[in-house]
Amino acid sequence: MKFLDLHADTPLVLDENVQNSSAIDLVNHPFKIYNQVMAVFLRDNDKNAFESYNRRMCLIKNYLSKCGFPLISNSLNNSSGALLSVENAGFLAEDINRIYTLKNDGVVMLSLTWNGDNLLASGADGEGGITHLGREVISQMNALGIALDISHLSHKAAMDGIWLADRVLASHSGIYALNPHVRNLKDEALLALKQKQGIVGLCFYPHFLGGDDVFERLYKSAEYLISLGLENNIAFGSDFDGAEMSPLLSKTAHIPSLFKDFCTRGLKKSTVERIFYQNAIAFFNKMCENK
Repeated sequence: MKFLDLHADTPLVLDENVQNSSAIDLVNHPFKIYNQVMAVFLRDNDKNAFESYNRRMCLIKNYLSKCGFPLISNSLNNSSGALLSVENAGFLAEDINRIYTLKNDGVVMLSLTWNGDNLLASGADGEGGITHLGREVISQMNALGIALDISHLSHKAAMDGIWLADRVLASHSGIYALNPHVRNLKDEALLALKQKQGIVGLCFYPHFLGGDDVFERLYKSAEYLISLGLENNIAFGSDFDGAEMSPLLSKTAHIPSLFKDFCTRGLKKSTVERIFYQNAIAFFNKMCENK
């Protein structure tokens, strides 16, 4: 099988020197083709966020090299490799030109916030939108071909971002209609993402799914998105290495069981293959074509 995961926080695990705890296996993974987005995560209260960014970016690049897992910035078809993202690029408010550093580092997508508000936008715990400075950042992202990740934005900011960004996705989120958590996406945002040809990465975190029966809840989430007409917009963003997972789905080795479960519940195999790989690949390859 082929698999693309839109979000893992492995750079944080490396930075905090958590031994033997990574859910990600880049060497002995069970996939024919495997693409993993590695997110450089920064907390809201990090006063040296740009320094933390540079350190974690260096760590993840060294880790990928050590594992022999290539970093890919061009077309992803039929080749395993990693992509890079930033979770909470609030440090751009101090110097918007830092976005060129991100671009040179190979970052393909970023979120403006974590859960709190900053000078760029309102996070999931807030109620505001995207600020004037945040709009300037998105304009630069559009020019550089970097996608906006709305997963950690408030609903208002997410809606602002969907219409402002040329390339937009939710890397690791849940469905608000199924579990009304502030980090989950409301139907208005889901339908807008469909209109903008974005993708929705379903997160494995039980708290966002609403319970520990994660296979059932992920399937119900996919069914719900299909009922809204988003069959070609569904993907996965595990949040491995960034959240406490169910023992049923806590590492890459468990993904084939999820694939088999989806196939036995009634979806066509071709639809399941789109959800696990093809929809996300199509999104990123379109980004590469439009750079």
